[in-house]
Amino acid sequence: MKMESPDPIAARVDALLRLFPQCAKEIRGKKGVSRRAVDFEALRRLLGDVAAEKPERYEFNWVGKRAAFNDAYAPTRMTLRPCPEESVDWDSTGNLYIEGDNLDALKLLQAEYRNKVKAIYVDPPYNTGSDAFLYADDFRVDCEEYARRSGRLAASGRGRSHEDETTDPRRHVDWCSMIFSRLILARELLTDDGAIFISISDVELANLRKICDEVFGEKQFIAVLNWNTKKAAQGMATAHMIVENHEYIVVYAKNPALFRFKGLERDAADGFSNPDGDPRGVWKRQYLQRFGQGLPVRTVVDPATGRVFSFETPYTQEKLDRWIEEGRIIFPRDPKKYPARKEFLAEYKNRRQLVTSLGLFPTKATTEQLYALFGGVKIFTNPKPEALIRFLIDQTTEDGDLVLDFFSGSATTAAAVMRLNAEDGGRRRFVMVQSPEPCGEKSEARKSGYANISEIGKERIRREGAKLRAELAASRGVLSQTPDLGFRVYKLAAVDEENGDDAKTFYSCR
Repeated sequence: MKMESPDPIAARVDALLRLFPQCAKEIRGKKGVSRRAVDFEALRRLLGDVAAEKPERYEFNWVGKRAAFNDAYAPTRMTLRPCPEESVDWDSTGNLYIEGDNLDALKLLQAEYRNKVKAIYVDPPYNTGSDAFLYADDFRVDCEEYARRSGRLAASGRGRSHEDETTDPRRHVDWCSMIFSRLILARELLTDDGAIFISISDVELANLRKICDEVFGEKQFIAVLNWNTKKAAQGMATAHMIVENHEYIVVYAKNPALFRFKGLERDAADGFSNPDGDPRGVWKRQYLQRFGQGLPVRTVVDPATGRVFSFETPYTQEKLDRWIEEGRIIFPRDPKKYPARKEFLAEYKNRRQLVTSLGLFPTKATTEQLYALFGGVKIFTNPKPEALIRFLIDQTTEDGDLVLDFFSGSATTAAAVMRLNAEDGGRRRFVMVQSPEPCGEKSEARKSGYANISEIGKERIRREGAKLRAELAASRGVLSQTPDLGFRVYKLAAVDEENGDDAKTFYSCR
């Protein structure tokens, strides 16, 4: 068995050279090994003007982008070692927890999970520069390194200029490279009707949109959802006297024509009511007039008072007269106001919808719930609300679908999948990936015996599963089947050339 991930770049080179064998050349690598490559000058001569470069074009670029692209397609020499002793229900579960670098993990997942993941949720580092998080959350490179990468290092070894910190591109280059290479691989795992959800803040929102447009395609953009983290300002006043209380979730689909949110049922909360007891059911007020649009002026008469109202409107006179006969027009008592129309909920062809503002999911309450799960220990700061992720999964998956999170942190996504399955009897599966980022020496997590984030994530899944088992037992078996509350643990390790059994073990278990 070949103990490394496939090399898609080599496959593309071979395909190109089959078409243009005269463009082949050999180059010698760092270890002195020769390999075939493409002579692009020869290829340009063959293709003529078709291959000519344009002097200018619209593109999003940064120092290190080419290297990040190459990193995504470079084969990995890592494998996955099974850890049954850290797992739950090893023999029966369909859930996976992979401990290790997510770039290598995403490459290894291609073999078994390409085109099989229905929903990906990730909460990558926001690049805020904060030291308060367990994750590395500052991707700024130093001046000399940035100058070297960008070709701006002078012969003296000093950079040619120094940017102001507020506009310094060094703040963003490594973050862009990090997320770019991983999204390239993540896209390949999605089903044709699948979608990816990426949590982000204002710091990298603009860059994330540009990167996703390139990786997934601009037409694959679905929405930028937003949610509130708290109701009101807390603590000390900020520099500009404004407090952020929201975050974003960027949504892209692999094929927008096949992707749909399930939506929420419209109800009284959407402005519908029935104050006059209309037998046709609840309705909402929709105004008829439009101002300053150059539309035709129509006239209606209130049959009860004889009062005349004239206004610009897109509706025909015939339709307005019919609505009056059907009792759909609401006439105002004040002659300076305008009539409105009753819009009945029962007449909506699509009674489900979803708006981009998802509402309040307080992070403080979420943090306290996680602390309670760990016996009051402040185990992980600022976890994402489990209810928020559960809502997204519920809106976009069906029974048996696969959910991936390759920045799994405290494993909130795993908890959301298990609870949703417990609620609706589903058999969704999850794949969590988390690097063993060390916990701070003075952190409560380290004091409680958790050396790294992946240890926290695995223990949370165990505790959430035990909690759900207890709840299901207390409910006396309301569900037709017990949900999968187990998970298999695998750890990334360097390939052992003499023994490939562990890799085979992973690829055969699903």
